[in-house]
Amino acid sequence: MSGSDPFEENAPPPAALATTYQRQAGEMMVYGGAFFGLFFLLGGFMSGTWGLFALSAAMLGAAFYFYPMIRTERAQLIIEAKGFYLDGLGWLPWTGIRDVRMYDRSVRTIRNAHLELHLAAPAGDILMPEDRPDSVRSMMATTWSLKKAADGAANSRVVIRLEPLRASPEEILAAMRRYLPGA
Repeated sequence: MSGSDPFEENAPPPAALATTYQRQAGEMMVYGGAFFGLFFLLGGFMSGTWGLFALSAAMLGAAFYFYPMIRTERAQLIIEAKGFYLDGLGWLPWTGIRDVRMYDRSVRTIRNAHLELHLAAPAGDILMPEDRPDSVRSMMATTWSLKKAADGAANSRVVIRLEPLRASPEEILAAMRRYLPGA
């Protein structure tokens, strides 16, 4: 018998979801920072003014920091049977996620959706060991932040900003709920 019964033995596995940043989310910061950084660097070489070198370093640093926001070849968020992946954090297994909720914060008429994951233990304890981020990636922009839980446990809550991602917040939450039935 084939149908849509999720308890059927031959039921298809839930579909995975992978999403990247919307390209325009970081273009201004990366391309603007690189352009003005090189402009001030050239001005510093031509005039010998150290202040222009400092401005150049700040602008190139901003371009470096926001670079992941224009990389569309690598998924920033993956939801699949293995677990929940965030670029710059790593894989969280489904058994390590206790609860998930989505909430909105609005600034004037702009919707800023956030996904909040409540972890069963501190993130460092439940992260899968493979694919941990390197030290260079940890200096770049991320869409997530680790927070303390209500009970005071350090790093046991992950808050993810969803507005810079390509997939809609509703798609991401629906994919999460396919793997976390109690959420």
